[in-house]
Amino acid sequence: MSYRLQTSRGRWTVMGFLLVGFLVLTACASGSTSGNGGPTATVGAPTATTPPKPLSSHPNITVAYCQQLLSLNMANQIIPSSSPATTITQGNPNDAESGACNYVISPSQYLLIIYFIPYSGPQPITQQDVASLLSKAAGTNMTIATTNPVSGIGLQAEYVEATGHDPHTGISVSVHVLYVLEGSYFFDCVTYEHLSPILATQSQLQQCVTTVDSVLRQ
Repeated sequence: MSYRLQTSRGRWTVMGFLLVGFLVLTACASGSTSGNGGPTATVGAPTATTPPKPLSSHPNITVAYCQQLLSLNMANQIIPSSSPATTITQGNPNDAESGACNYVISPSQYLLIIYFIPYSGPQPITQQDVASLLSKAAGTNMTIATTNPVSGIGLQAEYVEATGHDPHTGISVSVHVLYVLEGSYFFDCVTYEHLSPILATQSQLQQCVTTVDSVLRQ
């Protein structure tokens, strides 16, 4: 699966996707084993006595299904902005195997993007491996500024903030993403400093993933 992008804007448009996508691919390939062989803490493990059932099938992402997962009105309520989203589009042009719901303000602005990424690795992924994989995904141009495990959503979930710069243009970039492992796939809600009128907070993105998760599990 290739994540090579052609334009400067494109590289950072999908940074949230890259962070989680790299985690998915590397965890699958490595078996998500920690380097020291010792016990490690899990990320975002639900606190309920009975954990949620892993979801076995990747959803077919269409505009109608995006509207069902998170309506345009709900997206604008969760992330209020002086420039609200006016339409939903479907599709992730950088990976035909995954899908995306794009909450579009204009051709160059997105209020929110929800990515869906197939996954077949260990469940859950250890906190040590998550930290290592996200660090590799960020590379030398991005810094993982914040990682906060979130309990009670999907099989595991985590909020991530990343900052950095585009080495080709020098533009500073920030990404806020909250990813959820559902079983056979991840999904994440993500906003970008350079594409969104507002960077969503952890609380706002948590509302996003909670809403989407509840529909996926109906």
